[in-house]
Amino acid sequence: MIKYIAPLLFLLMLPALGSARWIDDVAIIENPAVGAVGFGHYGHLEALGNNCVFCHNQVFNIDPVKNPPASMTDMEKGRSCGACHNGQKAFSVTENCSSCHPTADIDFSTDAGDALFSHALHTELYGCSDCHPDLFVPDRSQRKIRTMEQMADGLSCGACHDGDTAFSVEENCESCHDM
Repeated sequence: MIKYIAPLLFLLMLPALGSARWIDDVAIIENPAVGAVGFGHYGHLEALGNNCVFCHNQVFNIDPVKNPPASMTDMEKGRSCGACHNGQKAFSVTENCSSCHPTADIDFSTDAGDALFSHALHTELYGCSDCHPDLFVPDRSQRKIRTMEQMADGLSCGACHDGDTAFSVEENCESCHDM
């Protein structure tokens, strides 16, 4: 009886051996505009029945260097992640932004003093599309520092921090600036 246990255990473990768990779960996709995006292999493999060729090399080349960068507009047109994340096969690339994009706090150095923007606080109250891309282009190279006068005229943070929607940019300075 014991001589049959080892072969039986081996047969039971075959599916686990073939499940591609030898790959790193999280692949980091560097995006110079918005920062690193983490891609979770294991969740995708489970959803696709461990079918690596579903994505490789049709949507993504297995060599990351050969994958051209794709903007959100490209993905909305079905390129890259948008091939599946189209709202039919999987959630759309226009939804659940923080599933892929980290929402870190942002430090700004300004003439009025250093300021901190808390993504966590704002995403509790609003959706990403309430600010992006109309008020703020999520691209580090296009980040514009606005003056307090420009914000008081409704630009940038002043679009909401107008005294009605949220406290005015002309009051509660310590809410954003180190004093």
